Amino acid sequence: MKYITIFFSIVTGIFLLAACVSVEANPTASMELPAATPAPYLTTIFKAESEAMASQTRLDDPRPNVIFIFTDDQPYHTTQYMPTVRDVLMKGGINFENGFSTTPLCCPSRASILSGEYVHNNEVYTNTWPLGGARKFDDTSTYAVWIKDAGYQTAYFGKYLNDYDALEPYGYVGQGWDEWGVFLGKNLHADDDIGASQYYVDFSVSENGNVVEYNGEKSIFGADLITQKAVDYISTKRNEPFMLTMAYYNPHSPYFWAERHDPQFRRTGELQAEAYRSPNFMEEDVSDKPQFLQDLNPIAVEKIDISYKQILRSLLSVDDGVASVLNALDKTGLSEKTIIFFITDNGLTVGDHRFGLTKNCAYEACARIPFIVYSPAMFPARTDVHIVANIDLAPTFAELGGVAIPENVNGMSLLPLLKDPNADWRDAVLIEHWPTEDGVGSKIPEFYAVRTADWKYVEYSTGEKELYDLINDPYELENLANKPQQAEIQQQLKLRLDELKKE
Repeated sequence: MKYITIFFSIVTGIFLLAACVSVEANPTASMELPAATPAPYLTTIFKAESEAMASQTRLDDPRPNVIFIFTDDQPYHTTQYMPTVRDVLMKGGINFENGFSTTPLCCPSRASILSGEYVHNNEVYTNTWPLGGARKFDDTSTYAVWIKDAGYQTAYFGKYLNDYDALEPYGYVGQGWDEWGVFLGKNLHADDDIGASQYYVDFSVSENGNVVEYNGEKSIFGADLITQKAVDYISTKRNEPFMLTMAYYNPHSPYFWAERHDPQFRRTGELQAEAYRSPNFMEEDVSDKPQFLQDLNPIAVEKIDISYKQILRSLLSVDDGVASVLNALDKTGLSEKTIIFFITDNGLTVGDHRFGLTKNCAYEACARIPFIVYSPAMFPARTDVHIVANIDLAPTFAELGGVAIPENVNGMSLLPLLKDPNADWRDAVLIEHWPTEDGVGSKIPEFYAVRTADWKYVEYSTGEKELYDLINDPYELENLANKPQQAEIQQQLKLRLDELKKE
């Protein structure tokens, strides 16, 4: 079938793809798209069967709808290659430049998103049992449970927690969700580096507990199924307050893309991108870095460049989804009653610091994530430098739904900050990691890090430390830990780190 053809071309046609890759270096990680890009949001391809307007009663109801869209393993800077996200959500919304994943790995981050807790509290340390995975997560207290109790309709479409297949009964519906359309992985293993295609094509979905196979005549690209379910849901629930979560697998390895996007980011495509070349790309001198990084065998630059273009193509179906959701809100008259949140579960290195394409690390490429809140009718557009994190979403959704935030939550509701950029806010956030069962993450020692506006300080279980002046060294090239001239700031950051670990 057509998606298998795509897979074949990825695996066996690598040299053909290489011909489409530009390897010209860019001086920084901030790259601008050419002017000739598709108009965002006008090329909507997913529409609901009914586009009837919401009732006046619903429009008069002060409770906002909440749509939460998140991707899987998206490098921070790649939103600039998503026309709708870039030109609508980012330009018309609040773009938080300092958004972070407190544990930059899929399942732990998702557990923190759902619960609002740091991983050292929810104890979902890795992707698989017994240290992590879906079986380790307590789903009795999540934003879905809280907001459902407040009278909201709730829906979750897409990828849930890693190892979801192991939950019983098979196709288990998470607590608090009225509508459930979640990928089942067919028990195929996907480690940090290799990934698997089970959420892109020929997949199974638990639809409210019933297992449905999407293959043969029912075959559809995974991201497109999420989008179609979402626009149908908006139409169906237009007269009720709803909390809709859209959890795309894109652009996780193996970086599949929808067939319609095959021409993009090739030399003849309308969308173009130079090869990624940040100042820390394939960092030459890592003698000041922890031993695990010094021992790491870098992957070929050509492989990184090819995968990068595949990632950008993969993200375009998510961008189509954002455009389709915006269109559905316009058609139903709900645009001014809806708040859209857009993030990824964790960042991804693209050759940064000699890593290939991976997460789990304490560096900005792993921990920093796109973080956008879009609701022009409620919050004027701005760029915001406050430190926000994945743990802040659950308490934000709770407050938007009029629910008291549970005391165990570590995150902070964003609502005061959304309303007032001068609101009191945190000065630091904790980043933490536990070695994974396999992949590059298994080679990174346990660490705890504190990230402030200006500094990052990291302590590894090996006794190694890292300290970066992010104002003068945003690409974390020079480790200042244990240097006499930074002794005072290092001590201050250590005390702050110790405080955060106790929260």
